[in-house]
Amino acid sequence: MLTEAQFSLVARQAKRRIGLALHADGLDFVDRRLWPLARREGCLTTGELVSSTQARADDVLWDAIVASLIIPDTSFFPDKSAFKALSDAVIPELLRARGPSARLKIWSAGCASGQEPFSIAIMLEEMKNEGRGVAADILATDLSSRLLDKAASGLYSQFEVQKGLSIHRLIENFERVGEMWRIKDRLRAAVRFDPHNLMNDAPLGPFDIILCRNVLAGFDADDRRAALERLALSLAEDGALILGAGEDASEVTQAFHASHGQGVFLRNAMWKRAA
Repeated sequence: MLTEAQFSLVARQAKRRIGLALHADGLDFVDRRLWPLARREGCLTTGELVSSTQARADDVLWDAIVASLIIPDTSFFPDKSAFKALSDAVIPELLRARGPSARLKIWSAGCASGQEPFSIAIMLEEMKNEGRGVAADILATDLSSRLLDKAASGLYSQFEVQKGLSIHRLIENFERVGEMWRIKDRLRAAVRFDPHNLMNDAPLGPFDIILCRNVLAGFDADDRRAALERLALSLAEDGALILGAGEDASEVTQAFHASHGQGVFLRNAMWKRAA
């Protein structure tokens, strides 16, 4: 069990490293989230885990600790309305502006164990099979090296593939490997996985589409605005940002305006980040 002092230390590190604002009454939550990591590190308690950071010369353990506090979204096609907006409105409009042979750049930020970017790859292949071929490069990032390793493997349990995949999509796009399911090589090759921290790493891009669903939910208002404006800097001037249902970028910053339904925002072309 963490002491109050250790909880305060974790809260400061989470805020500084990843923008996560922990509530003052969150000690039990943090203790539960850190226990699996404590066991992997050979610690008898979460307090021992936090204490062991003092003996480490690098930031690897702290990075693992704060990453453990994030509850990842681990469903395939996690927001059907957002994916419909992508396939029926956002992507067609981008191709009309750039030409049908354009190669789109798509970023899944906070991709966790890879379900979202692989869903994008499946969606693009389905569009191609419908005669709406789309060439795209898909980058998927997360701050957790453990989740990125799992995502790159393309291996999922029966429970995981049942979250968001129809039987047809499962059989068409996955192969059985023992008791697991592995996404087929053609789709695994369509996604590149890299580490990236939205708060501290340099902006990437420019991208035509960025998905950052429910990643910013734990940020306070100032950090949420800063992160959204960093994402705006990573978008093409007419690019689209996809957030989670209930998240509203236009209420936080003038960099975006809502379009194509809930969770879809377009960058305001005239927006410039304040100095």
